[in-house]
Amino acid sequence: MEVIAVANQKGGSGKTTTSINLSTYLALRGKHTLLIDLDPQGAATTGLGIDKWSLKKTIYNTLIGDLSLVEVTLPTKIGGLDLVPTNIDLSGAEIELVSQLGRETILKHKIEKLRDYDFVIIDTPPSLGILTLIHWWHVRHSSSRSKRNTSPWRE
Repeated sequence: MEVIAVANQKGGSGKTTTSINLSTYLALRGKHTLLIDLDPQGAATTGLGIDKWSLKKTIYNTLIGDLSLVEVTLPTKIGGLDLVPTNIDLSGAEIELVSQLGRETILKHKIEKLRDYDFVIIDTPPSLGILTLIHWWHVRHSSSRSKRNTSPWRE
């Protein structure tokens, strides 16, 4: 399983569009793909046709509660592409996770339990807060093959 995080601290840089398009492409090429919407704005959720206002379970329930990613995953209209949706509730996770020990590895451990996916794509928020830290911990310290987009101007 490969994990790809699409990240940039600037809003409007195309993270969500890239995440949706990449996930769709992989699914259409026969790769079972999971898109995790880790942005409280929920544009990836909405972009895949899910009404974020009617959701009972989201990534929030996985990060703050004890639900697995599988328990909050929804199918999409695109065969082979599933979604872990989000909504504005996720914005509260930033505050709730501040004092939680091991918060950096919550998502990493949840992803490692997945068995049915070729790719996991993470759409991240436009910030350098805890939600972004959570995804970077996975990408930098994962035992699975991970992709990291680094600037060509940095070593």
